[in-house]
Amino acid sequence: MNTAVVNQHILQSVDWTRFDLESWLYQFGAWLDQKSFTGVPNGAYSNPLASAMIQAEKQRRLKRLSKKKQREIIASYFVSENEPYRKHKSKTKCMIDDNEARAVQRLILDLTGQSEIMDDWMDALVDRYFRGQSWSEMANDERTQNDARQDVKCGLAVLHCKYGFIELK
Repeated sequence: MNTAVVNQHILQSVDWTRFDLESWLYQFGAWLDQKSFTGVPNGAYSNPLASAMIQAEKQRRLKRLSKKKQREIIASYFVSENEPYRKHKSKTKCMIDDNEARAVQRLILDLTGQSEIMDDWMDALVDRYFRGQSWSEMANDERTQNDARQDVKCGLAVLHCKYGFIELK
């Protein structure tokens, strides 16, 4: 079946009025938490969808870094005993099922890879809502806390413009 048709079907099968846009993103972060840390070694995800999404995100971020920075990250990953993707669990109670999670994931994935700026905005949404990072945790060498706030606002605006059927408060 055509990928575009499957994606459209996934998006149409969800009752998007249940939550506003930010709540859907928080729900996906809670869904990731629910599907992780279940006795699987090294905090790996027990759900293959969640695990594949995390691996794809890591690979995409590595491609954007210089070779030296890639080697440093890979070396620190092997030395570390912790899972670097998520530092703490979401406080949000998960109220979505796997199909709704796939649909929320589709919202972000449909917009990635279009431009570097859009990727930065989508990365900010992933950091904030999926990974549960605070504004200070989102700050790094290339992004201040204020930049993180603006990137999240821009990412939300883009998602709302593309998917106007999802309410944005």
